[in-house]
Amino acid sequence: MGKKGLSNDIKNFLDKYFAFEKVESPKTGYSALEGKISIIDRIDRLWGHFKILILINEAEYPHTVPIVIEKTQIIKRDWDFHISKKGECCLDIPHKLMKRKRRGIVFEEFYRDVVYPFFANYHYKEYTEDYANGEYKHHFEGIAQFYQEEFGLSDFKNIISLLETAINGIKYHPNKECPLCGGPKYKKCCRKKIYDLKGYGLQQLKFDLALFRKYNLNTEQVSN
Repeated sequence: MGKKGLSNDIKNFLDKYFAFEKVESPKTGYSALEGKISIIDRIDRLWGHFKILILINEAEYPHTVPIVIEKTQIIKRDWDFHISKKGECCLDIPHKLMKRKRRGIVFEEFYRDVVYPFFANYHYKEYTEDYANGEYKHHFEGIAQFYQEEFGLSDFKNIISLLETAINGIKYHPNKECPLCGGPKYKKCCRKKIYDLKGYGLQQLKFDLALFRKYNLNTEQVSN
C-alpha cells in the first residue's frame, strides 16, 4: 500500500478527528500527526487531555507499528507506566504489536483500538490503582506471563520445544502422539500453538527462545 495508501488513511482520520493535524516529521520517511486526545468515560465525564505525536513509517505502511510520543509529560517517564524517558509509549506487549504489523493495520482502527485505550488506561489506573485489563510485567517476566496467559504454558522446557519447532519448521505426523507434550494426537494438541506462534514472526521467536534457554539454564543451575 505504501505512501499513497497511508495518505488516504490519514485523510480519513483527520476528517473524523479534528483535534489532530499533519505536521512536519522529525524523522525522515515518516508521516507525523500531532494533536490532543481527550479521555471521556461512558457517562461523558472528561478524565483528561494528552498532547501526542504519532509517527508512521511511510514505506512500510500498513505493515508497521506507529510510534506514539506523549508530549504533555503528564505520564511519569518510567517503564512502570509503560513509557520511555523520551516519552515513547509502549502501547502493548511486542508480540501483539508484531502480529498486528504482520497482518497490516488501518491507521484509524489502530488509533481506536490501541492508542486511545493506552491513554484511557493511564487515567483508569490513576483512579483505581490498576489497569482495566491488567498489565504485563517488565522484561522477561512479561514474556513468560504472555506465554502463560496466551497459550497456558508455564514449563520453560515445553516452551523451548514449541519455539524450536516453530522456528525450524519441524513437521510431525498429525495423527500420532504429540512429541512435544505427549497428547494423544499432534493435530489436536500442540500444532495449533505452533501455527499461532509463527504469527509473531521469526525474529521475535528467536529472541524469545534465547531468553527462555537462558532462564531455563539459570533455573536448572539454581536447583542443582
